[in-house]
Amino acid sequence: MAWIERHWQSITPVSALLYPLSLLFGAAVKARRGLYAGGIATSIRLPVPVIVVGNITVGGTGKTPLVLWLAEFLSARGLKPGRSDSLLVARYW
Repeated sequence: MAWIERHWQSITPVSALLYPLSLLFGAAVKARRGLYAGGIATSIRLPVPVIVVGNITVGGTGKTPLVLWLAEFLSARGLKPGRSDSLLVARYW
């Protein structure tokens, strides 16, 4: 199990130190949602469909292989995921 996974899935001294930051992050998320709900912040509609593959767990849950399979699946059906053989796969570490 990677270092980040140990701290992500259990209570450790590191998670205790990060707890106050999680409260700040939660407040920022709540404020952002309020801006969208109040019409102050707006989203943009993209001209193409977007598929987001995510999970609440970090690392090792198969998101990247799923995205690669999905790209091949869509390509085999004549669709063009990404542009010029590019596909955005976001990784956070």
